[in-house]
Amino acid sequence: MKTDWNQIRRMMNAAIDTCEKIEKLGYTEQHRNLNAVVNGQKVSLHDFMVSAWTYPEIVRYQIIRQRHEKGVNLPYIPESARILTAMASACAELIGASEEAPAQDAIKNLTDWYANHLVSSLQQAIDPTD
Repeated sequence: MKTDWNQIRRMMNAAIDTCEKIEKLGYTEQHRNLNAVVNGQKVSLHDFMVSAWTYPEIVRYQIIRQRHEKGVNLPYIPESARILTAMASACAELIGASEEAPAQDAIKNLTDWYANHLVSSLQQAIDPTD
């Protein structure tokens, strides 16, 4: 089974870039009732923000349906999917945590472990001749 990692990268980068821009705008809970005009209609910023997390959920279900239609359902949650969701959850805890984010040593150890140990250990066990 193949994965389009560039598509996943584009999606994750879009979310990360957008969250960064939202923070730079200074968006807070107090801004929820402000409105933007879209096609002549007032839309609350809260509606935009809710859409920002429900839209990916809707797309997720579309992906699931289309996988099912093609007969490529997931019989289990792949480990790579668990890695992405766990890392995204950890990253989400850093939003608004300050310039000096918590757990810096743990984060460095985690990213170093990914870069220097995980894949090489998998490769060593799966293809020891490589």
